[in-house]
Amino acid sequence: MSINRNIAFLGSVTIAFVALAAVVALWGIYSLNDAFVSLHQHEITTKIETIKIARDVNYVSRLTRNIMLGSDYDDDIQELKETADTITESFAALTRATHSATDQKLVEQARIDTAAFVDNCLQRMGRIKDIPANQRNNAYKNYRIEATPLAMKSRASFRAIIQNADLRFEMGNKQFEKTIHRTLTVIAIAGILIAIFFQLSTRRYKERRMAEAALRKAHLKLEQKIEERTAELVVTNSTLLKKIEALKTTENILRESRDNAVQAGKLTVLGQMSAGVSHEISQPLTAIHTFTDNAINLLELGRVKDALENLGIISRMADRIGAMVAEIKSFSRKAPAEKQSISILNAINHASMLVEPQRRQLDAILDVQPFQETLRVWADVVRFEQVLVNLLRNSLDAVSERSDKRVTVTIMQHEAEVYIVIGDTGSGISEEVFPHLFESFVTTKPSGQGLGLGLAISHMIITELGGKLTARNPDAGGAEFTIVLEEAVDGQLQQSEE
Repeated sequence: MSINRNIAFLGSVTIAFVALAAVVALWGIYSLNDAFVSLHQHEITTKIETIKIARDVNYVSRLTRNIMLGSDYDDDIQELKETADTITESFAALTRATHSATDQKLVEQARIDTAAFVDNCLQRMGRIKDIPANQRNNAYKNYRIEATPLAMKSRASFRAIIQNADLRFEMGNKQFEKTIHRTLTVIAIAGILIAIFFQLSTRRYKERRMAEAALRKAHLKLEQKIEERTAELVVTNSTLLKKIEALKTTENILRESRDNAVQAGKLTVLGQMSAGVSHEISQPLTAIHTFTDNAINLLELGRVKDALENLGIISRMADRIGAMVAEIKSFSRKAPAEKQSISILNAINHASMLVEPQRRQLDAILDVQPFQETLRVWADVVRFEQVLVNLLRNSLDAVSERSDKRVTVTIMQHEAEVYIVIGDTGSGISEEVFPHLFESFVTTKPSGQGLGLGLAISHMIITELGGKLTARNPDAGGAEFTIVLEEAVDGQLQQSEE
C-alpha cells in the first residue's frame, strides 16, 4: 500500500512538472506568435498606407498636368484639393502605425517632401486660374522643371519607408526563429530537471514520512496545551468583559458628573452676576416707563414728531434688554458638547456683554486689543464662552481693589493655533496657590465669594476641546491666562506641521 502511494505521489509530481513546462512553452510560443502577427500587420499597414499616398501623389501630378494642358479647371482643382486632403489623412494613419523613432523620422520626412510637392502644385494652379485654357500649355514646361524633382524626392521617401518596413519584418522574423530555438532548449532543460527531481523525490519521500510522524506527535501535544490554555482564556475573557462593563458604567457616571459640574459652574456664575444683570435691566425699564409717559403726554399735545422720537428710544432700550436676556439664556442652557468652527470675535463680544455689569460696577477697563476678526477656532461655542466669562470675571475680581483697574484681551495666531491671552493689573497668583491653581476647591477669593471650581472647570473644558489653558505672572505684574486652541479655516481643523 505504501509503495503504491509512493508511486502515485511521484507520478503526480512528474505530471505536474511536465504540464507546467508545456504551459510555459505554449505561452511563450503564443506570445511570440502574437508579436510576429503584430509585426506583420504593422508591415502591411505601413506598405498599404505608403502605396496609397504614392498613388495619390501620382494622381495629383496627373491632375496638375491635365489642368495645364487645357482640361476643365474647376472640376480638376476641386478633385486636386480633395486628393490633397486624402494624402493628409493617409499620413495621419501612417504616423499612428509607426512605433520606432526611425519609422517616425522616415514618415515625417516623406510627409515634408510630399507636402512640398502638393503645395507647389496647388500654388501653381492658383496662379494660372485666370489664364485661358489654350494658353496654359506655356506654363507646363516650367512646371516640369520645378515639380519633377519634388515628386522624385517624395517617391524616394516612400521607397525608404517600404524598405525600412521590409527590413524590420526580416529582422523580426529572424528574432522569432531564435526565440523558438531558445524555447525548445528551455523545454529540453526542463525535461532533464524533471528527471533529476524524480530521483530526488524518491529519497525525500521517505524522509518526509518520518517527519510527518514526528509532526503528528508534536501536534497532539500542542492540541492538548491549546485546550488547557483555551479554558484559562475563557475565564480571563469573562472577567475582562465584566471589568469593561464596569468601566463603561464608571465612564458614564464620570461624563454625567462632569456635565453637571460644567452646568453648575455656569449657574454659579449667573447667580454671582444676578445683581449686576438686574441693575442693567432695571435701568432701561425705568427709562422705558418714563419715555412712555412722556410719549403719551406729547401725543395729547399733538407733538407727534417728539412722541415718535421717544418711541424710537423705547424700542432701542427694549432691544438692549432682549439682547442681554437672550445672551443669558444661551449661556445657561444645558446641552452636550458639540465641536464646530466658531468665531473668536463673536465669542469675545458675547462674554464681554455678560461681564459688562460687573465691569461697569467696578468702573474697570476691558481692553480688547485689535486682532484679525476672521479668526475661528474648533470648539463648543457655549462652553468656550463659559471659559471666557470665568476668566474675565476672575480678572475683574483681581483688579477690584486696585487703582489701575484694567483687563486686557489679546488674540494671536501662530501656525495652526490661536492664542487668547487674558491679563489683568491685579496682585498676581501667589506661590502657594500656583501649583494647585487648576484643582477643584482652590480659590484666593474671600470666604463666600467663590467655591474654587471656576478654573478647574475651565481647564477641564479647554482640555476636552483639544487645547491648553495655562497661567503665569508676567514681569510687569498681575496675572495672565492663555487659552490655546486649534485654528479652524473654512470649517476644517488646521493641523500644525510636525
